[in-house]
Amino acid sequence: MFLLNTVLLLTHATFVSGNLNLALGKPTKSSTFTNNKGRAVDGNREAVFSRSSCWESQDGDMQPYWMVDLQSDFLLEHVTITNRVDCCGERMHDLKIEVFADDPVLHPSTPSYLCAMYDGPMPGGATENISCSCGAQGRYIRIRGLDRQHQRDLLTLCEVEVFERTNTRCFSTELQRVVGTRYVGDVIQVDAASAADCSAHCIYNRTCIGFNYNYNTHGCELRVGSAEASSANGWFYFFQRPCL
Repeated sequence: MFLLNTVLLLTHATFVSGNLNLALGKPTKSSTFTNNKGRAVDGNREAVFSRSSCWESQDGDMQPYWMVDLQSDFLLEHVTITNRVDCCGERMHDLKIEVFADDPVLHPSTPSYLCAMYDGPMPGGATENISCSCGAQGRYIRIRGLDRQHQRDLLTLCEVEVFERTNTRCFSTELQRVVGTRYVGDVIQVDAASAADCSAHCIYNRTCIGFNYNYNTHGCELRVGSAEASSANGWFYFFQRPCL
């Protein structure tokens, strides 16, 4: 008998989407530098700060945030962020992306829904798509910079793009884990440093329906077709459950 339990693996993943950017030109708020906060939704991924297309928090702001009002409720698929390229790319770390039905600045008690946590750091000049967890639905998207290390550890956003989920079937970031189980058959071996890393590989591979992971050897195997479960000490099988 296989033992089933649930784990939460926070990863980020890239999606290719032809959807409309919901954030383009929409109203924004921020913790500091309110005069240029709209640069992050100007439709320009220019990543050199001096070219006036990036927003950044103010020196000494140890709890920076930036927020966009989508002006209607949406079920979100992913948020795309472009990082500054001319310097300081390492500042893009420890992000919390939240979704709200009401403006949390005007209504601080409004509940938030987690889109994603992003560890980083993001490479300088990179544009990364960060997938939202299932159930991330609302009107206001807030990006918070957590764990600021010093007065100049600023939150900098050169472009933020927000995309709606178009498929009605979505998957939770909460994974089912079958202990002592390894699926043998149509699998692909990949290099991974952790279970979260293996999960990211599975998300990147659109044919992946689950993965085997061994915490001792860091073995990562993506299941991409038919396979049969077998008992295997040290192995765990992970799969996403559909949102209800």
